[in-house]
Amino acid sequence: MRVVVIGFGSIGKRHVNNLISLGINDITLCRTSALGNELNLREIEHLEDILKIQPDFVIVSNPTYLHGKSLEFLIQNQINILCEKPLLYKAEEWSRIKESLDCYNGFANVVFNLRFHPCIKKAKEILINHELGMIHSARFFTGQYLPDWRPGTNHLDSYSANKGLGGGVVMDLVHEIDASEYLLGKPDGEIKSIVSRISDVTVDSVDIAEILYQTSNKSVINIHLDYLFRGYARNIMILGSEQNLYCDLFENTIKITGNQNQLVYSFKFEKFERNDMYLHLVADYIKGLNNPDYQSGLPSFYENESVMNTCFQINN
Repeated sequence: MRVVVIGFGSIGKRHVNNLISLGINDITLCRTSALGNELNLREIEHLEDILKIQPDFVIVSNPTYLHGKSLEFLIQNQINILCEKPLLYKAEEWSRIKESLDCYNGFANVVFNLRFHPCIKKAKEILINHELGMIHSARFFTGQYLPDWRPGTNHLDSYSANKGLGGGVVMDLVHEIDASEYLLGKPDGEIKSIVSRISDVTVDSVDIAEILYQTSNKSVINIHLDYLFRGYARNIMILGSEQNLYCDLFENTIKITGNQNQLVYSFKFEKFERNDMYLHLVADYIKGLNNPDYQSGLPSFYENESVMNTCFQINN
């Protein structure tokens, strides 16, 4: 296959290395400045040059604030797209993209790698089988101290710390918003939130968010996102009428408990490595690209609309 990767930061490099490991070597990098690269891959500087290459698909992994321009070009030219999350940063960008999708015949998905985490997959299976009973509530928590994210770099220079680059916890940690919908359903009615910058770990982007809503099944959903937690924590707690589920995405464990906290059963995914998610999602995308009847594990642009609308609503 022939692939173009737009952007060659940390996530772009991860995608390129995974493509190579999957046996895809015809890779071109689209960068604002073609500086050369350690893999000796071909480089182009302008989106228009992608048309000369005629790729099977394009991975969009440049900064979020540049997604809109890249996507508009790719959609207009009927090019297949795998776009990093978040899809877009501003509501008006989605209005333009949505209108152009009416004439788009390509295959386009959004990268939500957390869907390929074994804990999320197991939790989805448990919920489909109704093992917990009626779902009363769920809490999604993710926190990590931003200065610890990328050792050896100044965190204040990162897109995460800068609102103008698309940073801030709502967009940056959108995985939890997607996971809550993926597992338990979309918001139904009012979405309440507190979104703020309360420390100096960012330049001007928000560093903490609390989101609260109900689903159509009346389940109460709470999502906590922050750049402030000293260390790293990522977990999900789901309370059912019969049993409870606790998922630790740092320890890669799931526990099902019943009355008086009695352990019913548990799982620990010891062989899991973080890059497995990215490998599997690219393979999944390619399978969906080659087989129209295949049900991809990644959301389409339209399927991602509810997640984007939640972000747009609370991130103003």
